[in-house]
Amino acid sequence: MEEIKSSNAGQGLGIAGLVLGIIALIVSFIPCLGMWALIPGIIAIVFSAIAFSQANKANTSKGLVIAALVISIVGTLIAGWQFYMLRNASTQIEKFGKEFQKALEEELDDEDMKDLEEAMEELEGEIEDITEESVKEAAKAASEALKEFSEEVEEAAEELDDENER
Repeated sequence: MEEIKSSNAGQGLGIAGLVLGIIALIVSFIPCLGMWALIPGIIAIVFSAIAFSQANKANTSKGLVIAALVISIVGTLIAGWQFYMLRNASTQIEKFGKEFQKALEEELDDEDMKDLEEAMEELEGEIEDITEESVKEAAKAASEALKEFSEEVEEAAEELDDENER
């Protein structure tokens, strides 16, 4: 068994790689933004690889450097997967849209489409029938109903006051 020397060879870059690897790992879990973790992830892999090489040559401990390398690789792989998925999302959405349209066309026959168009025309006709006069009439009716309601509330309040005084 080889004796491990106590030297700091590669430890500085190992710590930098670990920090960047942790940042890359955390950012890679953010939906739609995780692909940006590729940048610190790749830099962390490079730093960790250089630190591993330095620690190997100096025959010093490599635990921190290996941890930094593993975390960096995992964060970069997750970020790369998100990048790949977002890149292919438009084609997948387009494919889904075509399949949905095809299924809709198969499901609705000509008679259903005619019924749907007739219902739409009826709705358009009802919307066109709304005029300024009909809106004024509705507002006037609502105002009268509100007056009646407030009078009834006042009467009920007076009756309650009379009952409380007894």
